Amino acid sequence: RSELGRDTCIVCILGGTKFQDADSEELVKAIAPKLEAAAGSTVTFVTGGMPGVQEAFAKHCGDGSRVWNLLPFGQSSGYGSGTDINAGADLEERKAIFGLLGDVY
Repeated sequence: RSELGRDTCIVCILGGTKFQDADSEELVKAIAPKLEAAAGSTVTFVTGGMPGVQEAFAKHCGDGSRVWNLLPFGQSSGYGSGTDINAGADLEERKAIFGLLGDVY
């Protein structure tokens, strides 16, 4: 949490690793920049570095400077957007940390 800033509101992005409908992907791509613009500078967005909803959100959330992708040690998101940070030895530990990190999910 200290790496993201104590005075920030952390919004954790959840969602499936695959889109069930093409309209869902377009919806995420449309919402991400609007949420980023409306949220204000004290909001940080955190994904779990997973494909699908989280990746689409990260890639379309403004310039990506307020997106952090939380992954187990030694892994990277490969998104090309946001900043990858590592916590937890494996996916289960990373999920537990992700669950403690956010102010909004």
